[in-house]
Amino acid sequence: MLNYFKTFILTIIFFIIAKASLFAYQDYENKLAYKIHKNVLIEVISPVKSINKEEELYFGLLFRLKPGWKIYWKNPGKAGYPPKINWSKSKNIKELEILWPKPKKFEILGMKSIGYEGEIVLPLRLKLQRPNEKLFINFDVDYLTCKEICVPLNDNLILNIPAGNGQSSEYAKLIAEYVDKVNYSSYSNIFNTNSILFFFIIAFVGGAILNLMPCVFPVLSLKIYNILSQLKNTSNKNIKKNLFATVFGIIFSFFLLAFFTVILKSFGHTLGWGFQFQSPFFLIFLIIILILFSLNLVGLFSIDIPAFLKMYLNKFINLNKNKSELFQNFLLGFFVTILSTPCSAPFLGTALGFAFVSPNQIIFLIFFSVSLGLASPYIILATYPKTLSFLPKPGLWMKKLKYFLSFLLILTALWLISVLSIQIDNRINSNNNLKEDWLTFKVNEINKLVNIEKKIVFVDITAEWCITCFFNKKTVIDRKKVKQIFKEYNIQKMRGDLTKPNNEINEYINSFGRFGIPVNVVYSPSAPQGVLLPEILTVKVLLSTLKNVKND
Repeated sequence: MLNYFKTFILTIIFFIIAKASLFAYQDYENKLAYKIHKNVLIEVISPVKSINKEEELYFGLLFRLKPGWKIYWKNPGKAGYPPKINWSKSKNIKELEILWPKPKKFEILGMKSIGYEGEIVLPLRLKLQRPNEKLFINFDVDYLTCKEICVPLNDNLILNIPAGNGQSSEYAKLIAEYVDKVNYSSYSNIFNTNSILFFFIIAFVGGAILNLMPCVFPVLSLKIYNILSQLKNTSNKNIKKNLFATVFGIIFSFFLLAFFTVILKSFGHTLGWGFQFQSPFFLIFLIIILILFSLNLVGLFSIDIPAFLKMYLNKFINLNKNKSELFQNFLLGFFVTILSTPCSAPFLGTALGFAFVSPNQIIFLIFFSVSLGLASPYIILATYPKTLSFLPKPGLWMKKLKYFLSFLLILTALWLISVLSIQIDNRINSNNNLKEDWLTFKVNEINKLVNIEKKIVFVDITAEWCITCFFNKKTVIDRKKVKQIFKEYNIQKMRGDLTKPNNEINEYINSFGRFGIPVNVVYSPSAPQGVLLPEILTVKVLLSTLKNVKND
């Protein structure tokens, strides 16, 4: 009897030890799935306790932030960077995509940013390589938390999910709630800066503003001149047709830009706005076109569709005089688009930055919105021809305007020739003006200057073909008042040149959600992540930013 009792007691003790070991192991595994810091808790959470036949599951990256602390959305705004996951050490994962719930807008150090606070779950869409098999999650998560200061963190999170019946976990409902919040395109409030409708509107506005930029305005003026000169000899109906042909040319050319953007994106190439101006062959083509337009304006010859092209087109369409004009105006729309690409108007950079990191259908819609904005003056003239009555009647002034526009086109051609000479000669251009204490751009050097030498750094990413960059230099950066502030604050200036291709600079500007230039960023020990400035600089914005980062 005593032996049976001993056996019973030993069995109970063994069972308790085994159960305690199991709980200890599970507790150890759970601890690997989360990390606790002073300002944030981060945890990878699963919707299931075991893997069944599902090929796709939504997991979650849970953040619990202390009051005042934030993390960033995929397009962070003026500064910061979003969470990134390296899942290469995981097993049984085929694809992983971070989904982004509707974020909030907030300010850090007086700078507007977009992100999250409090408790937030970033849904993770996981495609499994093999259903019905266990899943091993091993994530290296790189993210930035900010309050008055910014703290970059990198955590390793591990979670094992065994094969089984696919029973739901306690986190399933929470993850599902945040998956529902991901489709921010459903938000209809156009004044909400997190709505897709908002990006469509600013894309349209940015496209419309492009018409006022020096690279496009001469062509718009030229078109208005042509309309005025034809008023006596051409019907309003014909003028409308020609205007809409230009509109369709602009829209179709932007469709091609969007198409090539999607193709490049699918192959993993760096995307950018206006980077075709880095090609000498493209510049030569554009210089020839500008010279031909200029000479045509002063009456040296008339531009028409080449005879060989007419013969080819006549096989498909009767190319009479009116239809020939339609083709010419359609090609003018292409020309307007080409000339607009070296310019970065207000709002345009934000809209294109959003497009380049969005699904393919959004890229097409954003580019379509930009094209409508760029084509808006032609649409207005075609729809409301009475607007021409506000202009002076045709007369001697038109002859003077014709020569002035021809002069502007020649100046544009000369500017492109100077850009071409820099590329062909492979020489250092004036952007690397070392005698004015400009350093050549190097990403690693920024970290050294800010974190070790405790300096304020002003970064200017520019190019000889960038009209907006030239405008910023003349109106802000090279002004005596600004130079004096740079000297007074002991600011180190650094300039990157994209006149020719440079992968390091491309990756740098993409890290801010920008895909075109100019890009200007201010760094300081209090803002080591960098403060991104608007595309169009003003003295007020630049100086207030410098004072903020100096005083913090």
